[in-house]
Amino acid sequence: MLNDLLHLTDEEIRRTKIRCCTEYNRYNPAEEFKKDPDMFNTEWILSRKKNKDGRGAEHLYRGWNVIGLARLPIDKDLWVLTCIKRISNTLDRPEEDNGAKHYVGYEGEELTEYRKFCGRVIVCYQKVQGEAQPIYLAGNLLEELPVEEVLSPKASLW
Repeated sequence: MLNDLLHLTDEEIRRTKIRCCTEYNRYNPAEEFKKDPDMFNTEWILSRKKNKDGRGAEHLYRGWNVIGLARLPIDKDLWVLTCIKRISNTLDRPEEDNGAKHYVGYEGEELTEYRKFCGRVIVCYQKVQGEAQPIYLAGNLLEELPVEEVLSPKASLW
């Protein structure tokens, strides 16, 4: 299981969410991560959706961790670990409206002790067809993420 590698404590698990990034507007998350990991881990992992009332839906909280997973194009049940970040601040929705449905809504610092796993750990998760929720409490999902493979540093997607 993924936590066999990460060794998150029960308290850390209670304050952690997992964001599962799937294809969006024909952009493949794993390919976007491979092209520019820092951009992906900011614009995809720390994004918020704009609501009609002008406020963004808040799913991540200051002091909490977020684990980023990007679906691999080779198999819809395989995901690569992209980062683990601690949320340091929430950001207001930008005043200018560029027509985008999402915006970077959080500031987060990468937890460097997990960097060695980013782009290398492949987990299996069967996300149900039509399941819209991209963010899960780690306690509800962490034990359902078997590690399929740990890529060598040379084979890393990073």
